[in-house]
Amino acid sequence: MESREKKSRRTEAAETSKQKILEAAETVFAEKGYDAASLQEICDLAGVTRGLPNYFFGSKENLYRAVLDRAFTRAQDLIAFIHTQAQKPDANVEEILRAVIDRLFDDFVTHPIFVRLAEWEALHGARYLGDLPSQFQILHHAIQALQEDLGWHGDAEQFLIDLVALCWFPTAHAGTFLKPLGVNAHDPAFQARYKQHIAQLLLGQGTEPPGER
Repeated sequence: MESREKKSRRTEAAETSKQKILEAAETVFAEKGYDAASLQEICDLAGVTRGLPNYFFGSKENLYRAVLDRAFTRAQDLIAFIHTQAQKPDANVEEILRAVIDRLFDDFVTHPIFVRLAEWEALHGARYLGDLPSQFQILHHAIQALQEDLGWHGDAEQFLIDLVALCWFPTAHAGTFLKPLGVNAHDPAFQARYKQHIAQLLLGQGTEPPGER
C-alpha cells in the first residue's frame, strides 16, 4: 500500500504541474489567441509532457476556460475587500471606493495578460468569456456589493461599466493610443494622476457623505 507521505508528494507534484500548465497557457493564449495557440507550445513552455494538459483539463477548450476562470480570482478578492471594509464601524463609502479604484487599476497594470486575453475575446465575438459562469457571478456580486454593502444610490451597473472601462484603457492601449500622445502608461506619476481623475469622475454622485450610511 502506498504510504501517506508518498501519496502527498505525488499530489503536490501533480498540483505543481497543473499550475505550471495554467501559467504557460495564460501566456500563450494571451500572446496568440485561442485559435493560434497549440497545446504543444504550452507544454514546452510549462516543461511538461504532451499528455498532461489533457489529463488535467480534458481538452484545449477546457484548459482555456480554466485560464479565464483563474483570472477572476483577483476580482473575487476585491469584492471580499469591499465586504470587509463595509462592515467596519467607521466605514467611509468614498474612501472604500477610492481604494477599489486604486486596486483595480493596479491589478490591470500588474496583470496585463488578462487584459490581452479579454482583447482577444472581444476580437473573436467573446466566444468563451461572454458566457463564462464565473464572470456572470463576479459581475452580479460586484453590483450587489455596491448596492447592499455600500448603499450606492446611483446606477450601479453604469458605475461598474465606467469603473472597468476607465481602469482598463491605459493598459489595453498603452502603445496604440497613449504612446502616440507622448504619455507613458507605466509612469508612476501618470498612474497616480489618472487614478485621481477616475475618482473625481466617478465619485461625484452616488455616495453619501461620511457618517450618513
